[in-house]
Amino acid sequence: MRRLILSIFVIFLTFSCSQRLSLSRISTRNIRVNSQTSTVDSLVQSVITPYRDSIESDMSKLVAVSASPLKKGKPESELTDLVADILLESGTEYCKTNHLNIVPEISYVNYGGLRASLPQGNITVGNLFELMPFENEIVIIKISGNAVRQMADQIAARGGEGISGFKLGIRNEKAGKLTINGKDVDPEAFYWLVTNDYVANGGDQMSMFANPADRIDTKLKIRDDLITVLGNRYKKSGIITVKEDGRIYNEY
Repeated sequence: MRRLILSIFVIFLTFSCSQRLSLSRISTRNIRVNSQTSTVDSLVQSVITPYRDSIESDMSKLVAVSASPLKKGKPESELTDLVADILLESGTEYCKTNHLNIVPEISYVNYGGLRASLPQGNITVGNLFELMPFENEIVIIKISGNAVRQMADQIAARGGEGISGFKLGIRNEKAGKLTINGKDVDPEAFYWLVTNDYVANGGDQMSMFANPADRIDTKLKIRDDLITVLGNRYKKSGIITVKEDGRIYNEY
């Protein structure tokens, strides 16, 4: 028994006196992978190629042709106007097709949700994936006029974003004149707004959207909708032309 206790004591002393190690330095370097550092595996290449070629074929399909480059900008821009208009149009069409007694009046597109410009000339499926790489869906919410005013204040503080159906004046980074269909926003009334699911859930500091009076989740992908609408417009009317209309302006 004494020998066992002595052995345990010796083991304890051995580990308790062991040197503690700590990280003192980290060194890293990049190793470029290219044809000089590695060779192509023919078996892997044979598996990947059909999928790659199929994707490239899909991404290169023509959707529409634009008369000018469509870039996002503030307080408004051709790109933000175009996307917001399509969103409102599609939300309205969804309500009509599904026999809902609802007519959306306004739409909102968060500036950060648009990740690329659209080129002058050919607009492809790939361009629209670059514009909107996320799987955002169209959501229609019923919010009070007071919430509309809060949204307008947030838009004004950011210097402008994508809107349709209403007109907003910005003064000292706050919402000034605010009208829907030419009428002042009634803080006690309710309005149907079309947007994406991310901001409808309160994302991008849009907390005024998080608890609406009513909500409709359409399950329609916004990117797919843009492809369809732009494609139909091009087939019907030819080259697409977008002009700013002063829906967001600076008050002086």
